[in-house]
Amino acid sequence: MAQAKKKAKRYTTAQKKEILDFITKEGRGGQTKAVSKFKVTAATIASWRRKEGGTTAGSKGAGGSKELRAIEELANLLKEISSTEAHLAKLKKAYKKAKAKL
Repeated sequence: MAQAKKKAKRYTTAQKKEILDFITKEGRGGQTKAVSKFKVTAATIASWRRKEGGTTAGSKGAGGSKELRAIEELANLLKEISSTEAHLAKLKKAYKKAKAKL
């Protein structure tokens, strides 16, 4: 009698993000720690990282990962600051327009 195949576990986007963020935070050896902690195969994690546009273990040189994360964080913050400043400028313009009606 043949055994039924075990159904593959599906992960939500939030679960994937949590695991990938854990790996990023841990830095070197993070993927190995994630495999143990979250009971996910290394191949699954590598697949998620490729789909996310990231790199897999061994595909980038040692070092620079902390610096790269810091640069990415700075770029994201700068983008958010620019967006917030643009929104503030619109609000100031609308305020002046409303004030002029008085």
